[in-house]
Amino acid sequence: MSKMEEGQKWGVAGEKRSTRGEQQQQSLKQPLWRNWRDLSGLTICIAVSVLCLGVCIVVFVRTSELQSRIVSMEQKQRDAQLSAWVLSLEQVEPVILGRLDQILEEV
Repeated sequence: MSKMEEGQKWGVAGEKRSTRGEQQQQSLKQPLWRNWRDLSGLTICIAVSVLCLGVCIVVFVRTSELQSRIVSMEQKQRDAQLSAWVLSLEQVEPVILGRLDQILEEV
């Protein structure tokens, strides 16, 4: 090995070696986002999460709108059936009364 390689391996005499504690302190002083990729990756994750939340809200709103429309349609259908029964009773009643009168006249 050359002297340069030995110096890199064992540290050059005169250089101050950093201890593990000092390295941890330096790493704590470094910004949380060391490079643009970390920041852009986090931004993309946050954007996708917000987008998913927005989609969930839209789906919830549309579902509740559809549910209220279905309830409204069912209520209209019930009302139509009820009025059809009332209308049919009004139509049947004179026929029954006429037939009853006819039977009573025969007796």
